[in-house]
Amino acid sequence: RLTGQSYPLLPLLIHNCAKAMIERKTYGRFLSPLASPLFYLLFTVLLALFGCTEETRVLPVHEFRFTQEPVRKAALSEDARLAAFIFDDSSVSVWDVDEKRERYKWHSDVLDEESLHLITFSKDKAWLALTGYWSTTLINLRSGDVVGSWHFSGIDPGATASSTSLSHHGDSALVGMTDGTVLLLNFDNSTALQYQHNTMKVLHVGYFSNDYAFSGGIDKRWFLWDLDKNDVLLERQYRSRVTASVLDNRAQRAFISDALNSHEIIDLATHEVISELQFMERFRFFRKGLFLENGDYLMTTSPKSVVTLWHANSGEEIASWEIKRYSSEATTHAITLNKDGDVVTLSSDGVLQSWDYRALITSL
Repeated sequence: RLTGQSYPLLPLLIHNCAKAMIERKTYGRFLSPLASPLFYLLFTVLLALFGCTEETRVLPVHEFRFTQEPVRKAALSEDARLAAFIFDDSSVSVWDVDEKRERYKWHSDVLDEESLHLITFSKDKAWLALTGYWSTTLINLRSGDVVGSWHFSGIDPGATASSTSLSHHGDSALVGMTDGTVLLLNFDNSTALQYQHNTMKVLHVGYFSNDYAFSGGIDKRWFLWDLDKNDVLLERQYRSRVTASVLDNRAQRAFISDALNSHEIIDLATHEVISELQFMERFRFFRKGLFLENGDYLMTTSPKSVVTLWHANSGEEIASWEIKRYSSEATTHAITLNKDGDVVTLSSDGVLQSWDYRALITSL
């Protein structure tokens, strides 16, 4: 298990490569004089010297555990000043990250339903949306008041909410459903618009701007479309379900990954693929991510506890490390940048960690 340092994959690759190139054995005997143990050792050392880089230790700048209660879902505000949790008893709390104190807590009896499993902040940190199977509850974070709940349904009466995103000012929300429907809830006039681009469960939905939205689902399809006209601006087809969807409006870039071997970074202005993530394993799975330095770098999280930094333009891996774990099932629920420019992760164990990724890229 890796703790606080990058995976030592390259030395292992060099070892196996050298062994495959020069070592042939039959019943434990070398068949070539060039494949002597001494030659094998020297060849391995030379490959290590010319092809191996020094391991980089990646330690958090800051670490704090908010809770030891079982966390169903966690979220961070865009500037990492607020952290929010849905607990297994369906209670919800919001913490001030800088002061490390609980600002609000709501018990299940004041919320609309006990099936809450999705949580998201508005970008201005003024609102919090809690979504269950068939409703979204809106909370005013300036006062702590529960404003109300908005009920909805998909085209299939049995469809439930599977993903969600709250608008910049909290006046609307996108809700992806298990039947492929995406709903645009307008909290001001209590209306809901339906979009039907995906045909199966929507795993990722979000605002690209006030006028555009994106979604990716189990049906192996990803869409970017106009919320007003419903015109599709970009559609991507993959070989498996879409497991990650990360967009950067300023850099005009998207990272889209499926459950097989498509992990591509796309220029949203030209719709061209800039790069594919490069790694030696047959498969890697990604869940969340964050573009850095105007899209030149990408940080991703795995379904478990691994965080990886990449060159976005080439797809090359810079470093991988693990978040702090208190349970074997720990995973990253949120990732963003704080006011100091550090990347911040929040886990299902209630652990917040900040990472100085700039130390990794400046050392290259």
